[in-house]
Amino acid sequence: MRKTLIAALSLGAVATAGLAQDPAKTEAKGPRFALIDMSEVSNKSLMGKGYAAQLETLRNEIEAEATKKQNDLTKLDAAIKALQDELDKQGSILSPEAADRKRQEIVKKTRERQAFLEDGQAELQRMRERAQAQSQALNGEFQQKIKPIIDAVAKEKGLDVIFDSQVAITVNKAYEISQDVIVKADDQERNKPKAAPKAGADKPAPKPSPSPTPQS
Repeated sequence: MRKTLIAALSLGAVATAGLAQDPAKTEAKGPRFALIDMSEVSNKSLMGKGYAAQLETLRNEIEAEATKKQNDLTKLDAAIKALQDELDKQGSILSPEAADRKRQEIVKKTRERQAFLEDGQAELQRMRERAQAQSQALNGEFQQKIKPIIDAVAKEKGLDVIFDSQVAITVNKAYEISQDVIVKADDQERNKPKAAPKAGADKPAPKPSPSPTPQS
């Protein structure tokens, strides 16, 4: 999923900063270009790490549920095997009716296992689809929040065009603004107002007043 985040954040071959400049100056000096590595911004910025952590949580939830279902399936397999072993060992001494009941029990357990397997696979698929939708939503939210920061850096540096460094064959770090975007994004993240406490949250109990000192 982390790869999905990085791929979704790519600005494409060319991203224009959209900055208005004096046409005469533009003709005289020519446009100013810079490069940005969006995977670096995603991996190293506080904002990107926050979204990556949310994606990691989604993945861990699916893996935990898959492990739980596999353990339950293993228990069902063990129960079926135990019944079959009993039938094999006691087949010669069981009455036909008792042997038939044992076989019916095995068939019932086997059907339960198959239903459990199919239901579990369907549930995991639904979880993956929900996680994929959430991943896309998080990717879109990250792009929406990081774009104004990129624009702000471009404006500060007087840039006209920003290229994605992933499409460049060679990169001169002097023309890279990834770190500038990370610093500005981190500053914004640190200065972000904290969420207000939920209404009705329990307040700490007041400390009891000290008992008056007895007078002699």
